Amino acid sequence: MDTPRKQLLKRWRSLQDGSALVRAAKLARLLWVAGLLLALLVACAVTYRLNPILIAAISAVTGWVVAERNALRLRISQWPIFSEYIDGDRVRQDCGDSA
Repeated sequence: MDTPRKQLLKRWRSLQDGSALVRAAKLARLLWVAGLLLALLVACAVTYRLNPILIAAISAVTGWVVAERNALRLRISQWPIFSEYIDGDRVRQDCGDSA
């Protein structure tokens, strides 16, 4: 079995048993805190009139963190629907065959 297929099956299996969903929820919380701290840093940088390039860089990182968190939360919320269309028995069987 090729490596990308094996990785996808392992990811689906970890999502089905719930361990990946717990890690994803923890990561979403961590990204929320990081986004909040970065937003506060941008506000302080603007208030103290720091270098505009620095402000732009921090703002870009803040936007990326917020976008990643939103995408992760969307994937977490869509997993129950998506999992209805995946044959869990076949995923477990194929993961067992490739191990």
